[in-house]
Amino acid sequence: MADQAIKRDNSLRPNPARIREMFGNITRRYDFFNHLLSFGQDIFWRRALARRLLVLDPPGNFLDLATGSGDQLIMAHKAFPEATLTGLDFSRPMLDLADAKLAKIPVKLALGDVLEPPFEDNSFDSISISFGLRNVADRKTLYRQVLRLLKPGGRFLVLELFYDPRKLLSPVVGLYTKTISPWIASWLFRAPNDAYKYLGLSVIRFPHPAVIADEMENVGFKDLTYRIYTLNVAMLVWGHKPKEG
Repeated sequence: MADQAIKRDNSLRPNPARIREMFGNITRRYDFFNHLLSFGQDIFWRRALARRLLVLDPPGNFLDLATGSGDQLIMAHKAFPEATLTGLDFSRPMLDLADAKLAKIPVKLALGDVLEPPFEDNSFDSISISFGLRNVADRKTLYRQVLRLLKPGGRFLVLELFYDPRKLLSPVVGLYTKTISPWIASWLFRAPNDAYKYLGLSVIRFPHPAVIADEMENVGFKDLTYRIYTLNVAMLVWGHKPKEG
């Protein structure tokens, strides 16, 4: 089932070059947009992920993929102040913003593609990706790379937005996601309208957390679990690299 889900998404695969340009264009107001358009709930969701980071070898070694402006790294530092933190992103403007925000936190920032992460095998206790999986062109490749990078028994956590048309408030959520939030971003802050239209559509098209858990299990992750938050608009999915084999 997972392979079929991934194949269905191939026709909607994001264009990495366009996405890199898009994030470069909205960097200056990116954090404010996220807090405003999520009504501040993005902070709560990131905190929920940070609390579930797993330490195998104290004080812990964490990697945040598609780290953007570094908010998830900040939450990880608050939860595990002694852990070693690394962030990877393919947008130089985003990493520059993260570098400024994280000046007082010991963190390593790397420029690179999440589908070809420049790290050694079995390096990290936990790996996270927050609001970035829906911009990845090939989820199966990402999952396999994460399995390569995690220590045996390590944990992979996915925080993402999604849309469930079966829920009572789905018409309201769909209208806000597809139409209202892009209009607010474009009108109020003169942000590129196409960028937020794309982000809204990427949420609408993203699979249910059960599908993401199924995809992860099919490439080798074990003990898959997920939670759904805030009117069924945010998911947190996590699983583990097998300890053996």
